[in-house]
Amino acid sequence: MVASVHRAAIGPGNEGKPLVVRSHLAMVSFNNITRLVFGKRFMNANGDINEEGQELNSIVNNGIKIGASLSIAEYVWYLRWLFPLNEELYKTHNERRDHLTKKIIEEHAKALKESGGKHHFVHALLTLREQYDLSDDTVFGLLWDIITTGMDTTVISVEWAMAELVRYPRVQKKLQEELDSVIGRDRVMSETDFQKLPYLLAVVKESLRLHPATPLMLPHKASASVKVGDYNIPKGADVTVNVWAIARNPDVWSNPLEYRPERFLEESIDIKGGDFRVLPFGAGRRVCPGAQLGINLVASMIGHLLHHFEWSLPEGTMPEYVDMTESPGIVTFMSTPLQAVAKPRLDKEELYNRVPVEM
Repeated sequence: MVASVHRAAIGPGNEGKPLVVRSHLAMVSFNNITRLVFGKRFMNANGDINEEGQELNSIVNNGIKIGASLSIAEYVWYLRWLFPLNEELYKTHNERRDHLTKKIIEEHAKALKESGGKHHFVHALLTLREQYDLSDDTVFGLLWDIITTGMDTTVISVEWAMAELVRYPRVQKKLQEELDSVIGRDRVMSETDFQKLPYLLAVVKESLRLHPATPLMLPHKASASVKVGDYNIPKGADVTVNVWAIARNPDVWSNPLEYRPERFLEESIDIKGGDFRVLPFGAGRRVCPGAQLGINLVASMIGHLLHHFEWSLPEGTMPEYVDMTESPGIVTFMSTPLQAVAKPRLDKEELYNRVPVEM
């Protein structure tokens, strides 16, 4: 990621020209998830994806489109006769997904039998499959839960954070001052630095508050009849929580639309389901199991981008002109991909060539 941004920023004729931030984030996110799940990369350092990786990426994108196309009838059962599902579309998608998954699992099962395999998620599932009587459907489902929830959400979160940081130079400068104080300019940041970087973590939390990658929590079901405010919720009712609205509610947050990371330094606020004011990872039994991994990866990517580069808007673009509207769907990308100018701020060339952002 850092290397690709650096190449784009210093390339012939590129100085001062904006780059599309999302394109540089996608590569590291894709590789992180595939290494975590499958123990291998499908994309090289130049951003070229092999054939198997292209199929995987296509399946992920197609699944998101299908999920986003679900109508209100999926939540209001008595309307389903008006909005029937395209069952053939789902059948084709699932067959394509399962075919690729089966092929990859068979490769790993063979490697596990011959040489013990590698330590990654597929390896763990294959090792525990007999012990816990995991069916193929369960293994496939667990794998795709990790892939679909981790690949795009990281990119979304970092892009929104970078949009706020170029709109609020004060916050960017304060974060860079902290990074320089703790890390200096002669090495790169590592995960062990996080505990000494409270403002970086506050930036991550504030970004996830204002811009949760998934604006609605996974549906929950009321286990008993209960009254919440003025609403009577009967037992068995499906409940969907709008975390996006809670984070922007002036009754919950002071000046909720202001991007101010300091609010997370003024009091200790848990963003992993313990404080219902901010729920980017959900809460309860269906809370995201990879919440801490997600926080660490977002912090790592933001930290490296801000430590290595100064970021600014394209010439002539005012902060208020940045398009901050969200795309509709189950995840909320920026409708217009962020374009920003990156200016290298570290002197040592070698610091741009290899940055350990992978978790």
